[in-house]
Amino acid sequence: MNLSKIHILLFLLVSQNARAQFTFDHLEYKHRIAHSELYLRDDQAIHSGVLPLQVPVDQIGYTAEKGQFLTQNKLKKTGEVKFGYRFYPLADLGIGVESGNSKTDFLKYNAGAGLGFDFNAAHFFVTAKLLPYFTRSGYTADSIQQTLNMDIGTTRPIAGSLFQRNELLIAWQPHPIFTFTGGYGKNFFGEGYRSLLLSDNASSYPFLKIETTFSSIKYVNLYTVWNDNAVNPANKSLDRMKFSSLHYLSWNITREFNLSVFESVVWQSKDTLANRGFDLNYLNPVVFYRPVEYSNGSADNVLLGLNLAYKINKHHCLYSQVIIDEFLLAQIKSDNKWWGNKWGIQLGYKSNRFLLDGFYFQTEFNVVRPFTYSHKYSVENYGHLNASVTHPIGANFYEVLNLVSYVYKDIRFTNKLTFAAYGVDTDTVNYGQNIFNSYSDRPSDFGNLIMQGLRTNVLNEQFIAEKPLWEKIDLFLTVTYNYRMQWTPVSIEHHHFLMIGLKSRIWNAYSDY
Repeated sequence: MNLSKIHILLFLLVSQNARAQFTFDHLEYKHRIAHSELYLRDDQAIHSGVLPLQVPVDQIGYTAEKGQFLTQNKLKKTGEVKFGYRFYPLADLGIGVESGNSKTDFLKYNAGAGLGFDFNAAHFFVTAKLLPYFTRSGYTADSIQQTLNMDIGTTRPIAGSLFQRNELLIAWQPHPIFTFTGGYGKNFFGEGYRSLLLSDNASSYPFLKIETTFSSIKYVNLYTVWNDNAVNPANKSLDRMKFSSLHYLSWNITREFNLSVFESVVWQSKDTLANRGFDLNYLNPVVFYRPVEYSNGSADNVLLGLNLAYKINKHHCLYSQVIIDEFLLAQIKSDNKWWGNKWGIQLGYKSNRFLLDGFYFQTEFNVVRPFTYSHKYSVENYGHLNASVTHPIGANFYEVLNLVSYVYKDIRFTNKLTFAAYGVDTDTVNYGQNIFNSYSDRPSDFGNLIMQGLRTNVLNEQFIAEKPLWEKIDLFLTVTYNYRMQWTPVSIEHHHFLMIGLKSRIWNAYSDY
């Protein structure tokens, strides 16, 4: 390396240019709606498909309702170093009632209370959120994703589930180009309510993320530690560790148009032959995974994806995603519905000025082919702790959702309507919905159609009213009504659910499937 290159490298690592403190916005979808003016801004410096969104600390408290920014409290100055910190309570408390035609308990509740801490400096950010959590949440215990590591039918959590939503992030920004983030939490890629690439559906997990930003480009390296407990979720000694390595290249080609490409690989830490651990071949930040996978004997699970977004007039956004798990062009052309053509597509539109100023509207369509995200062995599928890391249904489904939200005075009203149709697996045959089942148990190689298996339809209507009690820490009084109807050719079930709660608007807890 010549002297000039050394000088450039040292400059990047030690540059102390004056800049704002940074932090990360919350992933909770109503929080993103309230901050939609930031997310929909047609600014080439904003990569709104990489979440949690990295923003200057003086913008993290932006509220569309008030049209202003809330800054961190406790800002101090010692010599030339400025820093801010805060402690704040966290809550997920609620009590409600449920009625329906299936056997359910009448009284339901959430019980969670904890503490949050944030620290900001010019080059450093730390956040810690501890929220032990119990729930007896009704129909979710009987739904297709029995995944929150709960002892189904009771309020007894399996070891570790008390802390599945906790977060500990440590971020260091040695230069505006580079941000290193590590800890225990969740990540999300995309503009939609759902993500078919990587979402916050599953439990928190250890990870290391490197964000490299220059001009209109952001390049993300994400390394994660996931666990497979599909054998027996109640027995933690049977958990099997797996790793993933992900690349996401986001390019704001113009102020309005974003093109992003995605790739990931999942592999097991050890098998019956060897203790593989973290494969250093996948540590290379710019390598294409497919050639490396082939060099390793093609045993790992590689996925490719694409994300597109077009922002119109700062208030409207069209977006799309494509995920490809595996496919053969010849099999697609033959139209024989080969099982290995595994893909998913998302199409969506969102606006924070739909017909009325401040009226938020979002509509989204998702479809995923059977067996997508699955693998021969569950320890190499695209899941963590018995939950999909993308869509909660898994695969083999169609879904349409519509979301509207509006603030009247200081109360936000949000209505979400979803309809999903999917094919359910049986005890002996894998029709491609449950990503934790081996694709070796498929019924046939050809003739595989979306919704094959037991056709199941789910209509979910959810209405939420939120009143801020302590807006600076995102603490809200909430009233939630949920109606869910599920029907198959042989049965029909419906549930009404009403809950009053005190909630921190920080995490998503999906129950709309």
